[in-house]
Amino acid sequence: MSYRVLGALLAGLLATSSLASAQQATPVPDSKGDFSSMMFLLGTWNCKTTKSSGGRGAGRTETDVTTMVMDGHYMQTDGTSKPFDAARTKTITTRSWVGYDTKTKSWYSFGMGNFGGFGMSTSPGWVGNAMVWTDKYASDGGDLGKTTVTKVSDTKTTSTAVTKTAKGTKTTSDACIKAS
Repeated sequence: MSYRVLGALLAGLLATSSLASAQQATPVPDSKGDFSSMMFLLGTWNCKTTKSSGGRGAGRTETDVTTMVMDGHYMQTDGTSKPFDAARTKTITTRSWVGYDTKTKSWYSFGMGNFGGFGMSTSPGWVGNAMVWTDKYASDGGDLGKTTVTKVSDTKTTSTAVTKTAKGTKTTSDACIKAS
C-alpha cells in the first residue's frame, strides 16, 4: 500500500472519528415529578357544582377525563360542561395540565377554555387529604383566588374555590365522583 493511500485512509479515519465524537448528543434533562399521590385522579369524573355564592352555576355538571401525557410529565384533563343557565347556551370545553417543578418542588396547573379564558395556579402539594391551589394568573385581569381540593376517597373529591372580587368574596363548591 502506498504512503499516499495510507495517509488518505488515516486522514479519513481521523475525520470520521472526530465527526462521530463531535456529533455525540448532550443528554437533555428528563426530570419529572412523582405523580404517585395524584394517580387516583386518572380516569373519568362526573362533577356537580353544589354551591355558588355568585348566584349562577349551582347544579352545573361537568365531565372530566384525566390522562397522563407527554411521556408522563403532565396530567391532562379535558372537561365538558353542558349549558346550565340562560347565559350559557353553549357547551363549555376546557383543557388543563398539571405538572411538577422539581426545582421549586411545587405543582403547577394551567388551562384554557373555549370561551377564551386562561389561568395558572400553583400548589405545594398534598397536606393530609387536602391540596390548596393559589391562582397566579387569570386572563383579562380576572380575579385571583384559592381552591382547596379534598380527597374524600380514591373515587370522590370535593373542592371549594374562594375568590375575592371588587363586589366581595365569591365561593364555589364542587363534588366529583369517579365514573371509571
